Amino acid sequence: MSEAKVKKIGRDKLPWFYRLILKIPGADFLVSSSSGVFWAIVVPVFLVLEFFLSIFLILIFPFPVNVLLTAIIPIVVFMIFIKVSLERFMNWWDSIVGESSLEWDVEKRTREYVAFLEKRKEKKA
Repeated sequence: MSEAKVKKIGRDKLPWFYRLILKIPGADFLVSSSSGVFWAIVVPVFLVLEFFLSIFLILIFPFPVNVLLTAIIPIVVFMIFIKVSLERFMNWWDSIVGESSLEWDVEKRTREYVAFLEKRKEKKA
């Protein structure tokens, strides 16, 4: 594939399935900087509690109702996980492939860094 064909992901040009996933409400805060805490602490605790709730629902309600009630929470969690994964992939793709405003002038940055070090050295002396 040539480099001319690879470009940023246009959210309005996505297939209908992906646009539908991106419209799932309530999962926008999961992509922020606290997502590591969310996936490492909140989700495991939530899944353990959901396990006990599922056992309770299976034992209390009759057959067709208990299966439906037990399946609701995992389906919602899975849909949120899919949306977050899609958002992360699109952000990663846009940052890697998309046009960047970064300037890759190594010589200029090296001169700036050396000047910074010299200025810092003068302040210490």
